[in-house]
Parts: sequence; structure tokens; C-alpha cells
Amino acid sequence: MKSLPARIGYVLLLSLAPLLAALYAGATTIPGGTLYPWAPAMIDLDVYRRTGELVLNGQDFYNVEAWLPWIYPPFPALLAVPFAALPVAAAQVAWLTLCVACLMAMLYRLGLSGWQLSMSATAIIWLVEPVRETLGFGQVAIFLVAAAVLDSMPGPTVFKRRLLPEGWLTGVATAVKLTPAMIAVYNFFAGKRRAGIVSFLTFLACSLIGFVVLWGPSLTYWGRLLSGDSGLNSGIVFKTNQSVLGVWTRLLGEASRGGLVLAALVAVLGMVAAVLMHRAGEVPFALCLAGLTSLLASPISWSHHYVWIVPFGIVLLRNRRLPGYLRVAGLFYSVWTAFAPFKLLPGDNNVELTYPPLLMLVDNFGVYLGVAILAASVIAAAFTPWGKERRRAQAQLRQPVAA
Repeated sequence: MKSLPARIGYVLLLSLAPLLAALYAGATTIPGGTLYPWAPAMIDLDVYRRTGELVLNGQDFYNVEAWLPWIYPPFPALLAVPFAALPVAAAQVAWLTLCVACLMAMLYRLGLSGWQLSMSATAIIWLVEPVRETLGFGQVAIFLVAAAVLDSMPGPTVFKRRLLPEGWLTGVATAVKLTPAMIAVYNFFAGKRRAGIVSFLTFLACSLIGFVVLWGPSLTYWGRLLSGDSGLNSGIVFKTNQSVLGVWTRLLGEASRGGLVLAALVAVLGMVAAVLMHRAGEVPFALCLAGLTSLLASPISWSHHYVWIVPFGIVLLRNRRLPGYLRVAGLFYSVWTAFAPFKLLPGDNNVELTYPPLLMLVDNFGVYLGVAILAASVIAAAFTPWGKERRRAQAQLRQPVAA
């Protein structure tokens, strides 16, 4: 067995290529960044740092005149404080390093190790648009997906036993951004009641910390949310908003109540699909369905939010038990989302509302296919011989063995 210093050195060596790729992506992905001198334009990280500074100064961070406002709950504002305390370049390097660590941990949980893990992480950073842009913007998407995967995905673990109960990471992620709540709901209805309850209690605890430390901003945020002000803006129509509501808005010209109802129905469809696949024994696939549902049903899901496409694609590549049509459709969806061809379409000034039918189809195709995969998963798990056989086999596994 390798000594601890040797193991640490080996991990650092495996991390070198992904980290260099992340430093390159961070500096060159978003217009305005430069590689030499290394000066990324990580505009979302700038928002987090600005908010952290306002927290340190005891100032209101919800009513700030800025191009990009703080749209998260108060709790993650506390998590932004350490990055505000660092110089800009150090904060950027720290952020990218943490993102790489979470990405590699997620891939390790999915069964990759050694140089396969290192090269896969590097390729994903280079080729997968949601990952590359998350790094370029300094966004939180990698952290949110990694939290759910490390919390609930079956696979290899670093420690022999859990240090904290399943659900706590999902709860923290939900306190940062509400969409991971879909994972907690999936766990609860799939039969993992304890994990769902732990997520809910963790969310409450983190939100309570926000209330205790940031009482005024907490009243502002939760008061607005309860009154129906969810922070939606005119960006809903943008081509990169790959959500059901985004499609509705582009097709009909406005984000009306009908679009919200449709998004809610898709959330129910996705939850049913995830629970049925879980009961059929396809837990990794079910978890990914729940994650993708959280994005499709959210009012705004920018294309770089779709980091869930990474575990989804890997699960489909490694799982040959699923019906062929699901695997083919899912892998095509993974490639489509990874390369995001709709980003080549004209944008800005609501030009999306004037798209001819072909361009409208290209822009909305990923959402159509994502919803179709949810529906196909329900049909496969509930009504096909494959699904019935899988559920029967799982029921037999759960039966106690006679003495």
C-alpha cells in the first residue's frame, strides 16, 4: 500500500491536466478574459465576491444597482465571504481548483479512476459546453451536481463509511439554489425517506443560519419569494434558456401562467420517471432523470446549468441494461447538450421571438428531447415487458430470505 504522501502526490499528478484545462477555460471562455496575462472574465464569481464584500461591510446586497444582481438566498452569501477576502486572482484560482476537485470526485463516484479519470475530466472541461462555461463564468453548477451525485449516487467512495447521513449535501445545495430540492423529493418518494428528510432539515438549518446572521436580507429574499417575486426577468426568452418556460415564451411571445403550469407538469412527469426507474433498479439513471427534471422545469435554466449531462451521459455509456431506444436517445441528447449547437443562432434584442420554424426547432430541440426522454422512461419502466421484469426482479431482491 502506498504511503500517504505518495497517495497525495499521485492525486495531485492526476489533477494536473484537468486543472490546467480549467485555468485555460476560465481565462478564454468568456469574452474579455485573456490567457496571457492570465485574467479571466469570471463575471458570476465577481457577483459572489461583491456580495461577500457587502456582507463583510454589513450592507444590503439585494438592492444594489448592478448589471448582474444577487439572486440567491442569503445563506450562500455567507459562503461567498472567503472569496471576497482573497485577491481577485487567488479567488479565481481557488474557485477553479474547487470545481475541478468536485468534477473529479463526481467522476470517481461514477466508476472512473487513475489516468482514465484524469483524461476524462480534462476532455470534459475542453468539450462539454456546460462545464466549460460554468468554469468561465465562475458559476455554481458543478458544485450543485457534485453535491447530489456524492450524496446519492451508488459507486466507489473515498471513506469506508459515511461521515454524515445521506441527504445533507443535497440540503446544503438546496439552501444555495432551490432547484436541487428535486433530488430530495425524488429520494423521499423513491423510498429513501430518511435521505429526503435529512435534506429538508439541512436546508432548514442552513436557511436558519442565513436568518440569524443576515436577518434583514433574509426578510427581503423570502418575503419577495412568498409574494410571488421569484426574480424572473426578460431573459426568459433568450435562446440559452433551455427550460420548458423558455420554450413556451419563445413560441407564444410571453411567459404566461400556462407556461408555469406546463413546467409543473413536466416536474411531475420527471419525478414519476425517476421514481419508476429507481424501483426498476436503475438508481444512477433515476438520479440523473431527477437532476435533469430540475433544470427542464425551472423557469430559467441557462445552457451552462446543464452539468447534469455529464453523469447522465456516463451512466448511459456504462449501463447496457436500459432499453436501446432510451440509451440512443439519451446519448444523442447528451451530445446535443454538450456541444449546444443552438448557441450559433442569432440572439439579443428578443430576436428569438422572430425565429422562423427551423431556427425555433433548433433552439427548442433539446428541451423537446429531454421531455420526451422523461416520458419514454415512464413508459419503459411502467408498461413494457422490460420494466415489469425489472420491477419483479427488484421485488424479489427485497423479499426476506427464509430461515
